[in-house]
Amino acid sequence: MPTSAITGTFTAAGRSAIFDPSTGRDFNITISGGSATIRVERSFDQGATWFTVVTDDLRRSLPESFTLSEGEADVIYSLNCTAFSSGPVTYRISQ
Repeated sequence: MPTSAITGTFTAAGRSAIFDPSTGRDFNITISGGSATIRVERSFDQGATWFTVVTDDLRRSLPESFTLSEGEADVIYSLNCTAFSSGPVTYRISQ
């Protein structure tokens, strides 16, 4: 079962809550405000290992709100704020 929408605010480096999308359905990511280095990451092993899906450079070329899709079951997502400059930076991941 998918995770309910997650929302939050980065005011320092760190990781967002985990989002578990429904397989084969698009989900939305919105990141706005502030200045920070943020990557969209996914894990195939429940968070033991994370892989970058959207780099910070690519994210900056996308609109504040963009859509991804996951075709594989049991894959989780989160946002990883690796450097924080100013903020706050707000985010939402929903399906």
